[in-house]
Amino acid sequence: MEIITKRHWRGWNSDDEKESKWAEESANENIRLYAERLEKLRPRLNEKNYRFFKNGMHDARLISFATGDGLHIDFAKNGSVAINDFYRTSAEMKVLNAEFDAIYHLKYKEVSKSVFDFPSDDPLWGNNINDWGYDELSEVSETVLRHEVLFSSGTTILIEFEKFSFTKTKYSGSRY
Repeated sequence: MEIITKRHWRGWNSDDEKESKWAEESANENIRLYAERLEKLRPRLNEKNYRFFKNGMHDARLISFATGDGLHIDFAKNGSVAINDFYRTSAEMKVLNAEFDAIYHLKYKEVSKSVFDFPSDDPLWGNNINDWGYDELSEVSETVLRHEVLFSSGTTILIEFEKFSFTKTKYSGSRY
């Protein structure tokens, strides 16, 4: 994470006036720079995906995270599989939005790197994964993008991928 880091989050919650001021000023500048970076990546995303990465999932809750070679296989429909069916690493996240009224199913294909840092060696708050704080999209190469997520516990998820899609399903819940 480059835009909003653990240091920023600690600074916003610090009694140290100097650190708090740094966090505020630095974050404002970084958010401006991130908007520019995301705009440069826009041609690599369809409009739906661009809006997803622009809006983020602040205060959402992670339901599940998985990485594997067979996530794309529907075992209920496909009665037999071959070893070749397992040569495509992918990652998926299911996330309940902040309002608890929609579930997002994020799918990453052609994954070249996946890191789930829980529990973090550099924790923030809490003992579970907790709220989705901030995320950012960046470029790794001409074909690979990186999505990083920072949770309020200090947990992070990093996925490097070539293809991204998501679905949104309405849900009848309430955060409060």
